[in-house]
Amino acid sequence: MKNLFYNPFEGRIRAGWRILLFCIIFWCLATVSLAIKPIFGEMTKREYLSNYSLIIVLILAVAATVAVWYCRRRLDKKAFRSLGLKTSKRSWMDLIFGFVLSSLMAGTFLLLTLLFGLVEITGFNWGAATGDIATPVGFTGMMKSFTLFTLLLLFLEHLMVGYWEELVFRGYLFQNMTDGLGLIPAILISCLLYGAMHHLNPNATYLSSIIIILFGFLRIYGYLATGMLWLSMGMHIGWNFFQGPVFGFAASGHEKASWLELSFSGPNWLSGGSFGPEGSLLIIPIVLLALWIMKMWSRRSKDAYQLQPSMS
Repeated sequence: MKNLFYNPFEGRIRAGWRILLFCIIFWCLATVSLAIKPIFGEMTKREYLSNYSLIIVLILAVAATVAVWYCRRRLDKKAFRSLGLKTSKRSWMDLIFGFVLSSLMAGTFLLLTLLFGLVEITGFNWGAATGDIATPVGFTGMMKSFTLFTLLLLFLEHLMVGYWEELVFRGYLFQNMTDGLGLIPAILISCLLYGAMHHLNPNATYLSSIIIILFGFLRIYGYLATGMLWLSMGMHIGWNFFQGPVFGFAASGHEKASWLELSFSGPNWLSGGSFGPEGSLLIIPIVLLALWIMKMWSRRSKDAYQLQPSMS
């Protein structure tokens, strides 16, 4: 019976139990973000999540870091940075490259929708009132216009989201799935779970969930191609930041303040509509092209990480 829980050859509990314990610890720490809701006064849960998103994301990032660090050291019996967090000159290059590549993906999607008449730019919000769209800072009435400050706060929010989601999903969970089930089953389960979770988002469709599965593989490939999480983090941060705050699309069904103001005229399965680019068939060839570019870029990444001295 003991062997169901403990692997005597590895000297640690089995991968499935490690994942379960991690989820419990992370959930307990993350609930702080909801527990502090009464501090900000009477409001609905939706208003709280919209108006105080930056604070919530900060709590989630801290909770993810603490939970992953503890479980990696105590349950996995490995170093925290062994998840793919070794820092070197190459890690900064991967992070920046991923960010730039995602900006080009979002920009290409915008150009295609403009070219096909699916989207029209109706205005620029720089210095203009943000209206009823949720502000990134999360303090009601604090922002009256879309400025450089707004953009910086939105970038900070997406920076933390990209960091903690990759640390949890492509870091701890995926790598422990691989330990317990093998690479191919881990990829399949991870991608399916990623799609299923996003199916709960506002305005999600079956098409958007399928495309999110493809995005899940894109994130995994960034880790597999380099052996590190930096490329995936850079792409996650860049994609969310440029598709939403910069180009004005919804980000997986969520809308916030943005620089460009868009009007949609085509079918949602082409324009993305209220879900965003991940709900459009046009994004599929862009993702496939990005995978090829990542393959070209990452050819020397693993060797570079092995040869370069660590900065941590």
